[in-house]
Amino acid sequence: MPKAVAFHGYRSSPSNINWLTRPLAESGFEVVAPSIRDVEDGYEAGVRELPVAVAAGHSMGGTVALLLAARNPGSVNCVVAVAAPVDRRLQLQYLLQSDDPYMKKLANHLASLGGKLEQTSPSRYIGNGMPPVLYIRGSADNVVPRIHVDILAGLSDKLNFPLEVVEIEGMGHSPQREEHVDRIADAVKKFVSRCGSTQS
Repeated sequence: MPKAVAFHGYRSSPSNINWLTRPLAESGFEVVAPSIRDVEDGYEAGVRELPVAVAAGHSMGGTVALLLAARNPGSVNCVVAVAAPVDRRLQLQYLLQSDDPYMKKLANHLASLGGKLEQTSPSRYIGNGMPPVLYIRGSADNVVPRIHVDILAGLSDKLNFPLEVVEIEGMGHSPQREEHVDRIADAVKKFVSRCGSTQS
């Protein structure tokens, strides 16, 4: 059975991403969903699972999934990233502009990482050998702006790896409504049926 590794978001838990792990399991993957603290910790947990057919994640976990594929060419068949920062310095700049208490807290956390932000940004490592990527975001996501999709699209054009972007109308940073969950499941199942069926 091919393996998928799925990462949750910051201060979340594996049980909170059932909407992501379920379609992977239903597609025939053995799904490993470690409990992680941050991107570095998640990356280390992911490396222990390599090779994998699919690396997936939400928000910070999507950053981990992209980083895992970018830094280990040939060890990940495809990536599913949902609302994931691609450039963490850029994400910090965006969060610093917000007056929202939650966003300020996130900004303080990222600011405390200093140089580690650059070292854990997938955009720094994506190169030749990057596998196909499915990037899903909500049109109403106010935590991770659309510019991260644009960065990924630019890298896809330059380096010639397949990128599929699915924008879900009305969804925020994570799926809250059943229709959003269904849209994600449908997109994930279609994508992994094409690229994740064989393990590296």
